[in-house]
Order: sequence, then C-alpha cells, then structure tokens
Amino acid sequence: MTTTDDPTGSAAFRRLGHRLIDTLADALDAQGRGEGFVMPTLTPTEACAVFPTPATDAAAADDVDAAFDDVVTRALQTATQLHAPGFVGHQVATPLPTAALFDLVSATLNNGMAIFEMGKGGTALERASLRWLGEALGLGWTSSTGVLCEGGSIGNLTALLAARQHQSDDAWRRGLRVQPQLAIFVADTAHYSVARACRIMGLGDEGCVSIPVDEQLRMSVPALEKAITEARGRKKRPIAVVASAGSTAAGAIDPIDAIADVCAREGLWLHVDGAHGAPLALLPERREALRGIERADSLVCDFHKLLQMPALCTAVLFRDGRAGAAAFAQKAGYLFPPDDAVGAVDVDDSWSDVGRRTIECTKAMLGLKVWGSLRMYGRRHFEDHVRRCCALATTLARLVRAQPALELLCEPEMNIVCFRLRGRSGGDNAAVRRQILADGRFYPVQVHLTVDGVAKERQGLWLRCALQNPHTTDETLAALVDAVVAAAG
Repeated sequence: MTTTDDPTGSAAFRRLGHRLIDTLADALDAQGRGEGFVMPTLTPTEACAVFPTPATDAAAADDVDAAFDDVVTRALQTATQLHAPGFVGHQVATPLPTAALFDLVSATLNNGMAIFEMGKGGTALERASLRWLGEALGLGWTSSTGVLCEGGSIGNLTALLAARQHQSDDAWRRGLRVQPQLAIFVADTAHYSVARACRIMGLGDEGCVSIPVDEQLRMSVPALEKAITEARGRKKRPIAVVASAGSTAAGAIDPIDAIADVCAREGLWLHVDGAHGAPLALLPERREALRGIERADSLVCDFHKLLQMPALCTAVLFRDGRAGAAAFAQKAGYLFPPDDAVGAVDVDDSWSDVGRRTIECTKAMLGLKVWGSLRMYGRRHFEDHVRRCCALATTLARLVRAQPALELLCEPEMNIVCFRLRGRSGGDNAAVRRQILADGRFYPVQVHLTVDGVAKERQGLWLRCALQNPHTTDETLAALVDAVVAAAG
C-alpha cells in the first residue's frame, strides 16, 4: 500500500516500531540458537552492493512500510551476530537488548547535553551513573567527577588532555611552543588510542615513549624508571604514565600499584586505561589484580565491553574534578554564562554544564542506558556477568592446555585468551582462522605480537578470544577448540 504518514508524526513510528521490535526479537532468538553465519561472508565490494549510494533525485518510496522492512532486512543480513554463541572475537559487548531500548528513548528525545538547561535529565543521569561506577570500583575519590563519552579513544584523549594541562605550563591556552618536549610513558602492548592521543595533542613520536613489557606482557617497572631518567637526560619533560588494566592484545594488567609508586616519586600523572578490565574491581576475588587503581589521577572504563551496554559508552573519571574541567576551560558566550565562563572552573568543576568537560558538545544521553539497566537489574547482575566471563576464559585456557597441538600465550588475567598451533607463529594460524570463519560457527580474531621483553619464540600470530557473550558456554568453547585442531589437520 501507499502510506501517507507525516514523517514527523507518530503514526508510522508506532506502527513500524512494534514490527521492528518483533523482527529484532526474532533475530535475537535465531542468533542465540546459533543459526546462520556468525560473521557474513561478504567482501567489501559485496557489502557496498547491498547498500548502494542513494540517488540524489530518488523519489520517496511508494510503500514506506516495505521500504522500512527492506532497510532492516539488509542491516540484519550484513551484520555480525554478536548474540550468537560462537561470537568470541572483538571486545564489543553482546549488549543487553533492553539497554538498546533506552538508546531509542535517548535518540527520540534527542536532548543535547552541552549545558544543563538543554539536558537536565541526561546530566543528572550521567552524574549518578559516574558516581555509581566510582563507588562500585572502590575508588574512594571524594572530590571526583567525570564525563561519559563516545568510546575509549575519546576517553583516553580526554584524560591525557587533563594530564597535559595539569602538568604543563597551561598548554591549553598558550600552546606547545613554549614547552619543552613533553613525554607520556606507555607499555608496548597498550591500546593504539593512547599513541594516537599523544599525536593529536601535538607530542609526536618523541612524546609517546614505549616501555617494554615482561614475559607476562605487563609493563616493566624497572624499564619505566629507566625511561623516565633517560627522558629527563634528553631535556624532555615527563608528565604522565598510562597503565593498562587489561591490555587489548592479551588482557594483561600492568602492576598499577608499583607504577603509582613511580608516579608519586617522580611527580607524574597516572592514567589507568581500564576500558576493558576496570569492571574486575566489582568482584572481591579479582580486586587484587587491580591493586593501586584508586591511586590513579584519571581512569577510563567502557560500559560497552564487560558491562553489556550498546556501543558506545565510556566513563572518564578524575580523582580531582577540577583537573578534568581545566582541560577544556574556555569562553563560549552563546552557550556558557559569561560571568563564569573561565574563571569559575579554577575553583569549581562546573559539573552541571557537561560541555565544559568533554570534546563533545551536542552529546547523547549516554547515562540513560546505564542508569536504566542498573535500575532494572541491579549491581549483582553485572557482577555475575563479569565473573562468568572470567570463568569462561579459565575454561578455554584449560581446554587449550589439554590439547597437545595447541599452546597458550599466557594464563588469562581476565576474559581474554590467546592461543595458537604449538610451535607455529605465522601463516598456519591465519589459515586456520580463515577456515574457522568460513565454517561460520565461530568468530575468533587474531593478534600479531611483536614487543620488546617477550621471548622471540612467543612472538608472532595468535588466535584471540574475548569472552563476554552470555550465550557462550563451556560446550561452545570445547567445540571451538576441536574446530581449530581439525582445521590444522
């Protein structure tokens, strides 16, 4: 039929929305049963053919309902099935379906959050969500505040901008021309967003100092101390150290407490990239692995990884809220009141105007899905989920050890496990992965390890599994290991 709904009205929204929820629910059921390919077997060219560039002179669809169904069908057919039990790949949550409904609420209301006047509820939701996280992680920061942002890359940049402003001669206003070469120290295995943040801030290659790791892929504290001394000898100005609470490559957790000792002694800002692993602190039996996290000056934690939120939703927490606000202090007369545009942030974190504390301006109500999910399911649900994910990693490591044809990179500290064909570091593992993906039941990823401090025989290509899918079971992992061994011949 031809529909005559007003595109700005509620009729089509109501009708199509009901049908959409049923379609998505059916897709979730099918994925949970493991039906179909976990990852569609599409080349880039084939994917683009599914979504051709719309013609600029195209008329409106004769049948809006059919056009809507067509768009949804194409999206489902080309999407990786994160809810399938065999999705054990990237560090992206298998999200709570109900949390996605809160994203729909946020998108429909579309309240930007640069200033409290525009996003009153969103601002309060964000503040409450951040305070819950700080308390749940056991930070004990009495003057802390922070911001929710779109992903760990923006989160790390936000924190390091605060570190630069706090440690330098007002680089935010005066620029870097008056500065000596600033230096930030980070492990070889840290997420690439840290090095990218250093370059965005104008520090270049010289400003991002890589620190070797030990055999467990954790930052070497003696190497860190040596690098700081050498940097000062070269007239650089060390300002910060980034510790990983769960490295992307293998889930290794740097010795945060020992690194904090170095930072305290050297007068450096300590930033903890806990995008993936910070939620381990919710578990009493896992907190020791994160000992010292409360000594950080800043911390990021992705809700869209181990805490099951739809992407993207990252928390940036600051021990001292004023330090976070100072990173972005500026006048904006069309937005912030002129009488407290700059000077007030020197004494107040101005938390109610979120635009003062983030790169983003028209920001989504990210706190709604966090606060709403906590309201519905409580902290215990998320504790149980994190605990189960770590247990799956333990199971997979045990299954790998039991296979003479396979070897582990290292014992898992959280929910990431890396393994490969024993004694084979290159193309054989890549070939096995291609065969696994072609089979369609499983989606592991790979990591190429080439870092200082790790024995040569342990470097090279590894299969990597990030276990955070509530539909993955011990039986799923046993079948995956069997499939890898079978593919190796």
